[in-house]
Amino acid sequence: PELSRPFRALRIWLPLLLLGTRPFAAALEEKLLLARYFRREIGRAGFEVGPEPDLSIVTFRWAPPGATVEEANALNQRLVDEVRHDGRVFLSSTMLEGKFTLRMAALSLRTHRKAMDLAVEVVGQAARRLGGSATRRLGDSATR
Repeated sequence: PELSRPFRALRIWLPLLLLGTRPFAAALEEKLLLARYFRREIGRAGFEVGPEPDLSIVTFRWAPPGATVEEANALNQRLVDEVRHDGRVFLSSTMLEGKFTLRMAALSLRTHRKAMDLAVEVVGQAARRLGGSATRRLGDSATR
């Protein structure tokens, strides 16, 4: 038998053995709650949001009134580039049914509510820098 191969499963097996599944379930639940929180807050900031997340990924886009799909796609591409250039948060993007859509994923064990608030702030600031008068300032939204 091959005895020099690393025991990769040890990283998950040992914590499961020592701690059980409860800490893992709590961590997953926190990320789902964070995703739902982000979706609510980014929607309040004036962005079009995708479906309620079942996992820790939220889809959203900036769709200014009167903009064609092509114009909104170009704006969202510029928006994700602006957010990435800012460097405080990272968003990914995809095309869904011909619409350029931004994605936020709450996956890291270091991601908590402050990071979600920062992400909403950074995205809103980037949209305003690009001329997004349709986006409301965070302080203008309803109480959290």
